[in-house]
Amino acid sequence: MTELCKLAEKYGVDKCPNIYHYYTPKYHRLLKDKTPEKFLEIGIGNYKLMSGIVGKDYKYGASLRMWREYFKDTQIYGCDILEEVIFQDERITTFLTDQSNPNSLLEMMDKIGKVDIILDDGSHQEIHQQISFKVLWDYVKKGGYYIIEDILKDRLDYMSEMYKIYDDCKIRHIHQHNKDNQGFIVFEKIY
Repeated sequence: MTELCKLAEKYGVDKCPNIYHYYTPKYHRLLKDKTPEKFLEIGIGNYKLMSGIVGKDYKYGASLRMWREYFKDTQIYGCDILEEVIFQDERITTFLTDQSNPNSLLEMMDKIGKVDIILDDGSHQEIHQQISFKVLWDYVKKGGYYIIEDILKDRLDYMSEMYKIYDDCKIRHIHQHNKDNQGFIVFEKIY
């Protein structure tokens, strides 16, 4: 159990093995030495979707709260298409944003500016993941990460090819676990 796994359990986040996905152990290894100034997560979570996975005590924004505690001095941003999950809290700012709409994404980024880490845990629709990646890549700082979660195992190779779109992009990590039908890709901005 890593520090991030414990925080995921504390907040009821489906990214940890004791709840659902096998993401937090790998995230901890990838991110433990990072000190991001700004972190953006696409997808805030909603009760109807998440309570069946996490339990009836689920509270939207759980992942944002987990990241806030993990990264002690980081400004955390989140966005979602559902107005009822938009909230503000200490070091957390959220936006009503449609990840399938480039203009909506650009409007949000005009307010946020460049970020160190973007994590796409939004609609999980491949076309939306591709649109968001193409629009938001320019907002990732040098040395920063763009992570796309919840990619079906048989689509990981296909989705990983997106690094070829940009000269300043490389694949930092592809995660798949034999007990999880979904994985994630970490793209790194190299200059």
